[in-house]
Amino acid sequence: MQHKKIVIYSLFLLLMMLFSTSCSKGRIIREASFNKSSFANLKGWKNDKHLAAFKVFLKSCDAIMKRNPNDPISGLTTIGGKSEDWQQVCVAGLISEVESDHEAKEFFEKWFAVYSIMDEKGRDIGRMTGYYEIELNGSRKPTKKYKYPIYKAPPDIKKRCNGFCRASINRGALKNKNLEIVWVDSRARSFFLHIQGSGVVKLPDGQEVKLGYACQNGFPYTGVSSILKKYGINGVCSITQIMEWLDKNPKRGMHLMEENKSYVFFREVYGESPIGSQGVPLKGERSIAIDAKLYPYGAPFWIETNLPTTKYSKSSNSYNRLMVAQDTGGAIRGAIRADIFFGRGAKAEVLASSISSIGRYYILLPKSVYVPTTQKAFN
Repeated sequence: MQHKKIVIYSLFLLLMMLFSTSCSKGRIIREASFNKSSFANLKGWKNDKHLAAFKVFLKSCDAIMKRNPNDPISGLTTIGGKSEDWQQVCVAGLISEVESDHEAKEFFEKWFAVYSIMDEKGRDIGRMTGYYEIELNGSRKPTKKYKYPIYKAPPDIKKRCNGFCRASINRGALKNKNLEIVWVDSRARSFFLHIQGSGVVKLPDGQEVKLGYACQNGFPYTGVSSILKKYGINGVCSITQIMEWLDKNPKRGMHLMEENKSYVFFREVYGESPIGSQGVPLKGERSIAIDAKLYPYGAPFWIETNLPTTKYSKSSNSYNRLMVAQDTGGAIRGAIRADIFFGRGAKAEVLASSISSIGRYYILLPKSVYVPTTQKAFN
């Protein structure tokens, strides 16, 4: 009997070793390499509106100053040094009298060093997309017009992580549980509220309900474009076009949306909105979402890309500007991957729904911070 126990235990250890080995081989999924650069290498650096970026950076300082000085600036990545390195820069910014683009430009040049970034394959080019604060029409009570609920998280969501897929929720899994925040008039716009992660619901009396991301049901996100491609639906590209198609084809559209099992639960937000993952309000065309397992929140990034051709932009125009990492997202993974927040309104919706461009970026880190050659991110 004792011998049998030893054999079983040995087999158990062997299986655990094999499992650990197989997992460890697959854990590293992305890597960023850093090379010291200079502000002179940033295309269009002299022409940017640096004061706007400076004000956004100070918003990040609100969160940075609350951290323990001896703690790392991020709990998810080792890049960026300690919080005290950033707090020193924040204090300098808060007590300074920066009132112009020139003064703001000098501030960044004085306190930060520039690093170019390459991915694990040695490429310095990545993908730039956009997101925005979507607007919806809704009501605090369900009606024939307003019949699609926006839910807050169930109290047992952590225990039932994968218990609520999109299809089961659409079929009433959360009905009569007093979880509805509002009801809206478009299932398609509700679907894209989940993708954007935040939004504003306009009520019939003129008031607004601001919604922020609370949590997610645990299922992986499936991109809308890949779903449309799977079902052979062509010529439907932008967010606006997709929402129109989904509303015009409700039965088929619902089936397609349920291919994305990921479901987001929301919370009401008061005051400035939307609030990013850093816990500070986002600013249109100055805040970006990054891979938070590679880069710290609050880090300025110099973006070099192009906007698509729309009624608000021309593809021939370079889009180079200083932005601040204040958010992340489930699909934002990789060394050179940025999701640009475009704000709220018609222009923001058009630009965010259209952009999917290649580009490069540089990270700005305090001069006092030691920067290793590479940073690896794990699942």
